[in-house]
Amino acid sequence: MNGVSIGIVLFPVITLCAVLLWLLIPKHNPNASAATVFSVQKNQSLPAARHYLYFSQIRRALSAADARYLLETAPPHVAKQALRERRAVARRFLQGLHEDFSNLASLGRVIAALSPEISHQQEKERLILSVKFQILYALVWLRLATGNLPLDQLENLTALVGRLATRIDAAMSQISALSAGQVAQGIDG
Repeated sequence: MNGVSIGIVLFPVITLCAVLLWLLIPKHNPNASAATVFSVQKNQSLPAARHYLYFSQIRRALSAADARYLLETAPPHVAKQALRERRAVARRFLQGLHEDFSNLASLGRVIAALSPEISHQQEKERLILSVKFQILYALVWLRLATGNLPLDQLENLTALVGRLATRIDAAMSQISALSAGQVAQGIDG
């Protein structure tokens, strides 16, 4: 194969990768108010992750039964508009999940740096979790972009963020307990 043939073969692959990367980078709207991005913080112990806590409300709003009721009772143009707005809410929720995951991953790196023992197994688990999140995030985003409401996949993505939040919270508690023990040991010693 000569250079032109390789370029012809690689160009679509590189273009596809660039488009996927562009799609995965969350867009920040500086004009969005805090109220439009879930302003209530339920989880005071771990402020790095707050969006995933709203999945039950999102699930209700995106349920098939709710959509069916809307299509049966509302005028067609109102029903279509409402369904379009619900998909927009799902996209914003997905962006919030990405923000939660990014915050938790950053916090996890800080905790790992502070931890006296960093195991290779924990680092490998964090990397695998990050790859899983990115792949699932891309799939959910693509399904939302095509007009689908992938509720099961969105639930899996939310559960992934919730598990990471729980692990980070436990690690922070463990480090806090260790540092409190060291402080008490320093006072007694």
